Amino acid sequence: MKFADMLDRQKEFSDLFFSSESFSDAKREEMTKSFALALHGEVTDLVSSINFKDHHANRKTPDREKILYESVDALRYLLAIMNVWGFDQREVVEAFKDKDTFLHTRRRVETSKWDGRPVLIVDVDDVIAHFRKSYFEWLDASHGIKISHDYPEYYASTPLKDRGINPESSFKDFISDRGLRTIEVIEGMVETLQRSREMGFWVQLLTARPDQNLICLYDTYSWLDAAGVPFDGISFSGEKYRWIVQSQFYGRVAACIDDSPKHSAEYASHGLRVISPVLAYNVSLNDVPGVIRYNDSNHLLSILDGIYKETKN
Repeated sequence: MKFADMLDRQKEFSDLFFSSESFSDAKREEMTKSFALALHGEVTDLVSSINFKDHHANRKTPDREKILYESVDALRYLLAIMNVWGFDQREVVEAFKDKDTFLHTRRRVETSKWDGRPVLIVDVDDVIAHFRKSYFEWLDASHGIKISHDYPEYYASTPLKDRGINPESSFKDFISDRGLRTIEVIEGMVETLQRSREMGFWVQLLTARPDQNLICLYDTYSWLDAAGVPFDGISFSGEKYRWIVQSQFYGRVAACIDDSPKHSAEYASHGLRVISPVLAYNVSLNDVPGVIRYNDSNHLLSILDGIYKETKN
């Protein structure tokens, strides 16, 4: 029996008692609470099949059959919850894959301890990923709004407001449409980051993406994995300088690579070396002391090579 068959078979059983297709969200919430409580009971029964009270001197033989069938009962309640909310096989399998990638990557990052190497703080969007290009293409396809890639506003807020579209809502819709999965990698950046690690840098990704949005969180990890982006650590924060100050890397940051005028200027104002790509919306950085501009990944790599040699002197 395949996973889709299990979903269908559980739905056939649930349909004997109710039809979830006609449920309101309030009713779905009510059913989810009922199934979750029943699931809690099955998990309790499952635990009772093993020696879970360590203070008991008398030990029993674990009941393998009970473990198996109570686990199946627990699984069926989870399947019932998925059916109540109308999740199909594709959604569940993709969510499992996303979570699997996230867990394995997080485990790798958590077990990779910083050893004092000079640190590169590296942004993701428009440093590694062509976010703005993909977002503008989505705006065209979804809303018929054509925006030039050299438009001076990063999110093109003015044209969106002129069309009665909330820029923040539009960004969330782009994430919900799984736009973060389709972004192109900026040419040469995977190789540049790999070479940077080989030089001796610790590559710490630091993005302002909202990790409280689970689609954003898991799609970010999935995209990094699929694109083969090499890195040693990853964090999410809208207050990047504050994050650095509170991190173990403070005092050992060799450079921050970021496209944002806001974050780059803040870094530079606190004495951090900043390397920023030359882009239409960040020309103001040309006049900010401490900001080095680069044109492409080869130019960036040559800058990083010089910085690393400097750290060794």
